[in-house]
Amino acid sequence: MWQIWHFTAVIAAFLVQIPAAFPREVLDQRNEKASWAVDPAMPGPTLPPTGRSLFDFIAADGIPFPFEALVRKIEMRAGCKPGGCVTPVLIPLGRSLQRMAAAPDFFAYPRAVVAMTGEGTGPMFARDRLYLAYQERMNLIEVISYNEEAARFEFQLVREYGEDTSPNVVYANRNVCIACHQNHSPIFPRPVWDETNANPRIAEKLSQSGKLFYGIPVNRGIDIPSLIDDATDRANFISVTQVVWGEACDQDCRVLAITAALRYRLSGGRFFGLADLQETLVRRFSARWPNGLAIPNPNIPNRDPLSFVINTEAPTSPHITAVFEPLAPRAPLEVWTAADPLLTRRFVVGLADLVAEKDIHDVNALLARLAPRAARRTYTAPCILIQSRYDCEGVFTLRGSATFIEAFGVSGEPPLHFTLANHAPIHGSFQARTSEGDLIERVTLSHERGRAKATVHFVEDFVFVREAIREFTWPDAPVNRGLIRVALGLDTPELCCETPDFFLGPVRAEIETPGPVPKPGTAFEKACAACHRTGGRFPPNFLAGDDSQVKASLAQCAPRIFFRLSMWETPAAFRDKVPMPPPLASRKGHPWVQNVPSSSIAMLRDTVAEWLQTETGQAADLAALVAQGYENLRHCLPHRTDPEQH
Repeated sequence: MWQIWHFTAVIAAFLVQIPAAFPREVLDQRNEKASWAVDPAMPGPTLPPTGRSLFDFIAADGIPFPFEALVRKIEMRAGCKPGGCVTPVLIPLGRSLQRMAAAPDFFAYPRAVVAMTGEGTGPMFARDRLYLAYQERMNLIEVISYNEEAARFEFQLVREYGEDTSPNVVYANRNVCIACHQNHSPIFPRPVWDETNANPRIAEKLSQSGKLFYGIPVNRGIDIPSLIDDATDRANFISVTQVVWGEACDQDCRVLAITAALRYRLSGGRFFGLADLQETLVRRFSARWPNGLAIPNPNIPNRDPLSFVINTEAPTSPHITAVFEPLAPRAPLEVWTAADPLLTRRFVVGLADLVAEKDIHDVNALLARLAPRAARRTYTAPCILIQSRYDCEGVFTLRGSATFIEAFGVSGEPPLHFTLANHAPIHGSFQARTSEGDLIERVTLSHERGRAKATVHFVEDFVFVREAIREFTWPDAPVNRGLIRVALGLDTPELCCETPDFFLGPVRAEIETPGPVPKPGTAFEKACAACHRTGGRFPPNFLAGDDSQVKASLAQCAPRIFFRLSMWETPAAFRDKVPMPPPLASRKGHPWVQNVPSSSIAMLRDTVAEWLQTETGQAADLAALVAQGYENLRHCLPHRTDPEQH
């Protein structure tokens, strides 16, 4: 009966979600010549090569409990009102390494995922740069946070996080993290986010538990996970921006690019006059990446977990087929080329996103102080007045009323809309500016004797920003808001994160087992040790310990190891689980999906098959194991009672 249900459920759910499982990012031969912006085959060192994670600065003076207190501390450091900058969701049946930690009480102990999706007025700029995932049953918080100095996201764990415990923070094994986070950044499912409590069936089951979950409302609309999805998408482009800055942008390019980014932010998100930047950027981009730059993919397929369990009233195990597994190699989101007419704009937007709203406020304040030294100009244009609407055409164009201008532009620039408050044009939180960055100081609309006109006063103050950027020597280092503030002569002492290292304390890595792998596991060292020989138990560390412990772990885990190694023999579209070791998504820095295992895999499979035959007296049978269901195979690591996931 199980075999029939298992096959039917997998096929049915698979067919329902085909659009999500096979997105538009399809690897073709043209993409294989591009270069990855960040290489999924090169995780980098576990500890930061320089700098510290954003979370280190938050945790330096303690990590409060309960979880909602920690979230509030982060909000306060960022200068946010309660709930104003964070977006939380609940995921009871997810795809993380801790997916089985709450078994069988998945809906009583859901994984809480919190992202900083907004920004406040405080010194810490955490928007898109800080993500927490809390599993109460494990007393564990997984953290992804940005390191400004190293220009990369760091992966950390807060262990022993509980009411009567002393939490400790370690940097997680980066080899393990990048296996799923192939973009070196946060990942999140595609719409409609069925694993989260935006799914009405998930929310209903969470409500039935009768618990309150860390201050997170159970019933949420899809707009909530959509905010996290948008944040991870933006976070994904931070590394791309840094790569282009560092490898395809020289001093002249950097001056033009930072100038354009600040103009973009000050003018309300408008582009104008990018020809000089485009010329220098395209030339260097083409020389550095003649076949294009492959942009990593932060999206994993949407998955409805209730489609993959036997009993939806009391699910006992989340089944995750290969096509929905974050370990599956992901093709590039897209490939940027020098011929792309949007290349320059994408780069400018990426730089503009590195600037906090507070920085733009401070730039405006600086320009206000310098305004008396700036040149001024005044233009007048005739208008047609119909009832209360002005339609003006001259050196500038203007359409609107005495209180709201729906379209304004100078010299062919993209139109801007703004409100008028005592003749002062206001766009968003600031006074309106032209796409060249200059202040639009005053707009006067008048009519007399049947004739109407508009008068606009400009202050050419952006010249001071332009000069400061041009005079600054931009170093061969990652660009960040601190560097930009220094270039503009803005104060930096209050910026996060300037805490001395001695206050932060030393960095610590997740415990790894030293020395050679004991003899029973020697053959598995090259293929498996990077992820399965650690101090943690997720993924199962069956290669850790002394000879007897490794031998026992390998024997206990043999059915699952055999299953995963055998998946290499199954065509990718029909795999029940991702093979182990996971297929690579990169070859020599280029996008490539590995379809053929290394030569040692068959030997390892045969070795495990012999163990199973010795144990059971029967030949190892993959079909029988698939029919039994991977999640029903015995768990690894029997020497402890923790719930296992692999």
